[in-house]
Amino acid sequence: MITVIGHINPDTDTTCSAIVYAWFLNQQGQEATAYRTGELNKETRFVLTRFEQTVPELLTELSEGQVFALVDTNNPEELLPGWEKATLVSIIDHHKLVGGLSTPDPITVCIEPVACTATLLLSQMDQANIVPTKEIAGLMVSAILSDTLNFTSPTTTEVDKQAARRLAKVAEVETDSLSSELFAAKSDLTGMSVDDILSVDSKVFSLGQEKLRISVLESTNPALALAMQNELLESMNRIKQEESLTGMFFFVIDILQSKAELLAPSEHEKEIVSKAFGVEFNEETLTLPGVVSRKKQIVPKLEAALS
Repeated sequence: MITVIGHINPDTDTTCSAIVYAWFLNQQGQEATAYRTGELNKETRFVLTRFEQTVPELLTELSEGQVFALVDTNNPEELLPGWEKATLVSIIDHHKLVGGLSTPDPITVCIEPVACTATLLLSQMDQANIVPTKEIAGLMVSAILSDTLNFTSPTTTEVDKQAARRLAKVAEVETDSLSSELFAAKSDLTGMSVDDILSVDSKVFSLGQEKLRISVLESTNPALALAMQNELLESMNRIKQEESLTGMFFFVIDILQSKAELLAPSEHEKEIVSKAFGVEFNEETLTLPGVVSRKKQIVPKLEAALS
C-alpha cells in the first residue's frame, strides 16, 4: 500500500492533491491511501465538506519500509519524521528542486513550473485516460484557485487557468463564486490562537547562513490579524527561541488589494528585509505592494539577499 502525503503544516493544495493522487493511483490498480500531516486550516476543511470528502487520517511519522508518495514538496525539511527509513516511490511537485532526498532505486518524479500540484495531476490523468469524478474535480479546482488566489498570484500560468476551467465544468462550479467561498473560509480567524494564525501556512527555509521561518496568512480582511500585532510579535520571538531559528517573518497577504503587510520580531529580520526588497523597514510593520507569493516573490528575494 502506498501512503500519499504532502508537507507538514498542510494547506489546501497539499491535502487535496494527496487525496486526488491516492484516488488516481487506485484507479490504476495501485492501492493507495492519503493522509494529512497536520491540522487542517479552515479553507481546507471547507473544501472537503463542500465536495463531500472525509478528512484524511492524521499521520505523525513514517516507519521503516513504509512505501510513500510525495505531493506538493520535495524538501526534506518539510517531511514527517522517519522519512529517511521509509521507501519513497514518487514525487509530484511544483516547487524548486531542493535536494537532500535519495532513493535506492529510480522513482517517478514530476516537477514542473506551474502554480499548483493539482494542475500536474490533471496532466497525469490525461496521459492515463482517466477522468476525474465531480468530487475529485472539485478538490482539484479548489486547490488551483487557492494556490493562485483566483489567478491573481504571479505564480499563475496559462496551464493552471486552463486546468481550472476544465475542472470547474466537471465539478459544476463557477470559479469566481468558489473563490469567494474559499477566501471567506481562509479569512475566518474565529477561535484561532496567535500560534494557530502563525502556523496556518508556515515553512522553514535554510537561506545562506540563516534558518528562517516564513509564515503567511492570506486574507480579505488583514486588519483582523494585524490588530493582534503585539501578541504575534511576542509569539514569534518565542518560536524563534524554541526552534533555534535565526529569524522569523509573518506576511499578511491582502488578497483584495494584492499587497503584503510584514511583521518582523527584531532588527535582524528588518535588516534582511530592507536589503532583500530595497526598502527601509523602520516602522512596526512594512507594506509591500504587489507581494502575494512566498514561492515566487518572497523567498527568492530573501535568498538573493542572503547568498
